[in-house]
This record gives sequence, C-alpha cells and structure tokens, in this order.
Amino acid sequence: MSAPQRWELHPKTANHIRKTMKKALFLLTIIFSAIQITAQEISYSRYMERVLNNNIALTAKRMDIEISDAAVENSRVYNDPNVALTYTNNEDWSKGLGQGIELELSRTFTFGVRRSRIDLAESERRQAVALLEEYMRNFRADATIAYLEHLRAKMLLTEATEIHSDLCEVAANDSLRYLRGDIAKSDWLESRMAQGVAKNAMLAAEGELRNSAIKLGYYMGDVSDAAQLCGTGSLEITGEAMTQEQYTQSALQHRADLVVALGNAEIAVAAQKFNKAQRRPELDVVLGATYNIADPDFTTIKAGVAVPLKFSNLNKGARLMDELLVKQANIDIEEARLIVTAEVMQAYNNFSYATKQSETFSSDMLNDMQQVVESKRKAYEMGEIPFLDYLIVQRNESEMRGEYIDALFGKAVAWVELQRSVGIELKFGAQQ
Repeated sequence: MSAPQRWELHPKTANHIRKTMKKALFLLTIIFSAIQITAQEISYSRYMERVLNNNIALTAKRMDIEISDAAVENSRVYNDPNVALTYTNNEDWSKGLGQGIELELSRTFTFGVRRSRIDLAESERRQAVALLEEYMRNFRADATIAYLEHLRAKMLLTEATEIHSDLCEVAANDSLRYLRGDIAKSDWLESRMAQGVAKNAMLAAEGELRNSAIKLGYYMGDVSDAAQLCGTGSLEITGEAMTQEQYTQSALQHRADLVVALGNAEIAVAAQKFNKAQRRPELDVVLGATYNIADPDFTTIKAGVAVPLKFSNLNKGARLMDELLVKQANIDIEEARLIVTAEVMQAYNNFSYATKQSETFSSDMLNDMQQVVESKRKAYEMGEIPFLDYLIVQRNESEMRGEYIDALFGKAVAWVELQRSVGIELKFGAQQ
C-alpha cells in the first residue's frame, strides 16, 4: 500500500485555515455562552414556590375546599314554611252568599334530618381537604421530577457540547494534516463525519433541554418565556436514609390517601345516619283561617297535624345498602394500609438499588477515562493509531458519562418517589 502523497502547504493557505478554525471554535463558544447568558436561572425552592402559587390546575383543585365550605353552609338551612291563599264561592254567583277567602300556613317538621345533613356535609368537607392533600402529594413529586429531568437534560447538553467541541478541533486539525499529506483522505472524512454526528447529538440535547424548560413553565403556570429557564443545582443526593420500618410507620401516619380512605368510612357512617333520619316520621303542622265575605261574623279557624304513614320503611333494601357501604369502607381502609406498606417497600428498594448503581461510578474512574481519551487523541494526532481507535474510546467515555448522569438522575428520582410513598414534604437535595 502506497503512502499518502505529501506536498508543502502554502503559508497563506495554512494561515487562512488556522484563522477559519479559530473563528469556528470562537463562534461555537459564543453560541453556547449566549445560551447561558439569556437563560433565566431558577433554583428549586424558587421553582416550587412559583408552582404552588401559580399553577392553574392546582388553583382549580383548591376551589374544591371553597365548594365544600359552601355545601356545609347550605346544609344548615331549615325547611321552608308554606303559605296558601284560596278563594271560594258556590254555584250561585249572583247572590254572593258562598264567597270566602282562606289563608293557610303549614310547615313540615323533621327529627334529626338537619343535624345529620350538617354532619354529612362536614365529613365531605374534611374529605375534600384530604383529597387536596393527596393531590398535592403527587403534584409536588411530579413537579420535582420535572425539575430533575431538566437538570439531567442540562448535564447531557454540556456533555454533548464538549464532545462536539473536541471533535471540531480534531476535524480542523485533520484538515491541515490532510493538506500537508500527513493523513489519508479517509481519515479526514471520518473526522468530519464524526463531527457532524456530534453536532446532531448536541442539537438533539439542546432540544431536550428546551422542552424540559417548557415543562417547568407549565408547572409554574406560564410558558411564555419558559424555553429560557435554566435550573440550578445538581442531581447529587447526600445524607443517610432512615430504615424501611421507620418510613413505613411514617407513611401510615402521614399518607393522605390513607386519610382519604378513613374519610370515606366516615362519610359512609354519616350517610347511614342521614338516611336513617330521613326514614323517621315527619310532622306536618297546618294553621289556617277562612273569612266568609257574605257573613263576616262566621270566620273559621283551623289547626291540624298530619303524620305520613311510612310504609316504605318496610323495605329493608336501603338499610342493607347503608350497612354494606359502611363495611366496604372499612375494608377499603385495610386495603389502603396494605397498599401504603407495599409502595413504601418498593420505593425503598428502588432507592437502595439506585444508590448502589450510582456508587459504581467514582470521580477517579471518570478522570481516568478522560485521561485515556486525551492520550488516545495525542496518539492519533501523532499518527500512532487510526482515527477509529480514538473515536471508539471517545464514545466509550461519552457513554460512561451519560450512564453516570442517568445513575444520578435515577437515584434522585428514586429519592423523590420514596418521599412520595411516605407522604412527607419533599426535601430535595438532602435526605434529612
């Protein structure tokens, strides 16, 4: 195989190529710096503050409390009285002897219905509060995971940009080396293709970062300038976790969905009492007076009491249904406790394994891999190894850093899921 042809490069041409290479690298640095400058930095605490204050879905969900307050107020009403005004006359209108006006006032009295209706409305109000807490538990966790996804996308973009910058330098140097005849055309083309692949990967990473920023804007209730958001902080979690038993006990005390299950049982009992009160006999009291127009001295006054005959109470279906609903609600409480325990165990295991996975990477391992890449690059530039050998090592180092970022992200997400399963307030960045 013949050696590649060599010729001397004109000094002006070499200087022009060097200037072009410097301009390309300078423009790349300017573009990346511009992205950093125009970005609106936002910390996790500031992000969650804006989420809790401005999120539209959360604002609508909070209105359930106001609606339940109005329902409690509405349950306090009394039965309205009835007023009836009646005009009477006989068939001989010409004599006017049968004309009369009757005024009647009546009202239905119930026993225990209003009180049980208020108790039911107050139980439903407490249930609305528990449901909001359950919604908030999942909402905080989802918003936090969105922030973690943004940090992960930011780290991946930084990694992709560094790789693209390195390959740009290699491709520019290979252009000079090819013109000098130091390398074959295939090596030059390989470095150019690798640069193009790295550029596409960098653009894809930038798109993921912008999309994750828009997701942050959605949670904060404003996406107008969300693409410029830039989260601060890292994915690293420090501190010591509690034991699984401690997390389980805490979950059984704090989980809002368990409170919801207890609330359902309370509502079932309150509804049973309300339905029982409605089956009690009612009392209709009537007071009235009839004024005889033809003979005013004969004014009639009447008073009466009516008691409905509750034959419908002979049907035991409604009572049986109320009893079964109470039993079902109590069974649901036991199921909720079992679900909470299982979710905590699973979340704890996921966090434990995610921690072990992240611990497989160390700063020494990553630094050693970077030194290997640098040494392979020098060896390639000196002509000791082909470009493909350098590219393989460089890609292996990139994949390792990507796996390291994913491991940090997986551990952080597992930590959030563990806190979600326990039902405690999220404390991202520290486990204590």
